[in-house]
Amino acid sequence: MDRSARTWIVTLLLGTAVIVVVAVVKHGGHTEQRLLGPPTVELRHEQIEPTHESPEVLNLSLSCPGQQLEVAGNGSTESVCMGALITKHNGSVRSYQVATLTTPQRWLRVEAAGGTILSAAWGSEQRPDFHCQAAECKGITISRRDAQGARVMTFERTPLMRTRSNAMASTQESLQLSGHVEIPRDELPELACAGQGVSIVTSESSSQTFCPQGGAGFEIDDDGTKRYRFTSLDGESILVATDQNQQVRQVQYQGEVSLACRSFECGSVWISVADAEGARRFSFSGTTLIETENGQSNAVLNGSLILPPL
Repeated sequence: MDRSARTWIVTLLLGTAVIVVVAVVKHGGHTEQRLLGPPTVELRHEQIEPTHESPEVLNLSLSCPGQQLEVAGNGSTESVCMGALITKHNGSVRSYQVATLTTPQRWLRVEAAGGTILSAAWGSEQRPDFHCQAAECKGITISRRDAQGARVMTFERTPLMRTRSNAMASTQESLQLSGHVEIPRDELPELACAGQGVSIVTSESSSQTFCPQGGAGFEIDDDGTKRYRFTSLDGESILVATDQNQQVRQVQYQGEVSLACRSFECGSVWISVADAEGARRFSFSGTTLIETENGQSNAVLNGSLILPPL
């Protein structure tokens, strides 16, 4: 029984594809081509429509690239987008000011001494419409510094009462603020801490530069111990206690937390002799202070402070 050898030839054209199958059959010494059923397969080029988020979703994500506050009053709550915060200094008092990015523009001002809130005001144009003072400013807290030295001011349903002095016609007597506002790292003026300053890095990764703009001095205890105190504009202090032989007995930091080292543990602190003008330099090199309350955290001090002539 003779078997025929077959060769298959397939032709494919793209676009609308036509598949032609030709069988070449060999019988002994001759060949015969047979065209088999020409099935046609269409490859459709369908246009894919791009997906689009709804305008409302895009506006929500793009309209406020920064920080937001919730303003509640008269039975409704409004989300407002805030710009960058600006810090102004007046002695030991800091004035934190931030304005909305929407119109009509409104502003928020919070005044604080260290972590103590002195006042807060919410207003428009040049006048405060709502305000609180000292103990009335409930729900406002300022966090510790993070690794970059920034802090966060938090408002938790902080009540502000209408300022009676403004002539704005409204039946709204109060409002509440909720949200968070970032306080950038303090940028000290170039000459504010010339030739001195101490970096303080805690085990919780917070970081700051201590500058004794608040003053420096010393006091003498009954046993002859001298206690040198350097104070920042935030009311934070670095204290160095020495015995009658000017040997360091304690270093203490008083600020967001209280930390200290004692006696030989403070071996990385040096006090220079007085220069020609009577100034002395206190140097810290990897000085480690332990939290005095529970000892669970610590801070490392590096830098120097100058005690001016007395």
